[in-house]
Amino acid sequence: MAVCVQTADISVGIGVLEFGNYNSSDVFQGYQRVGAIKGVFSMAVTRETIEFESGQPLVVLKRQVIRERVEITFTMAEWRVANLKMAFGGGVITSSVAAPTFLDGTTGAPLGDLSCSVTTVGLSNAYELGGQCSLDKIGLRFTHQKSCETGKRQIVEVWFAQAMGTITLPFQETEWNQFDVQFVALADTSRAAGRQYMRYLEEL
Repeated sequence: MAVCVQTADISVGIGVLEFGNYNSSDVFQGYQRVGAIKGVFSMAVTRETIEFESGQPLVVLKRQVIRERVEITFTMAEWRVANLKMAFGGGVITSSVAAPTFLDGTTGAPLGDLSCSVTTVGLSNAYELGGQCSLDKIGLRFTHQKSCETGKRQIVEVWFAQAMGTITLPFQETEWNQFDVQFVALADTSRAAGRQYMRYLEEL
């Protein structure tokens, strides 16, 4: 008897997310891992249509897509300046800042615990944000292991994406500090119609 259910095609779990950098000329520079993501990685694809009706009674004779939209949502767990810049869609990163000076003119800050101690801040990576009217453009690649039995993968690659721009950074007393991130895909009009947002790969 033929088996109607292919268990290797049933999957569970999340996967690995990477951000891809573009330079100012839209030349792709390479992927970097986001690190741990939690909960659900989701991609919502909306294809809004319009219908043409005629006759008595009115019947649908034609439908056509008038708008396409792709939104990607996930929860990020690893706090790094590179991740924050991608998530906000802008800003400036400065690497290896020695003893940053604060508004009070000092280089010291509290330890972050319940003590009253203040110490000099060590070598840091800095991320600064504000006053940028444009949104950075990035690429996204998400890889999910479809089956632990075969090791085959499902891969989603989005050519261009931009952050939605609204991020809440929670510091929680009894939970892991994680933040939700949302991107909107941009069409790559250099590609043929039907291929301009993304591709989905299923390893054989």
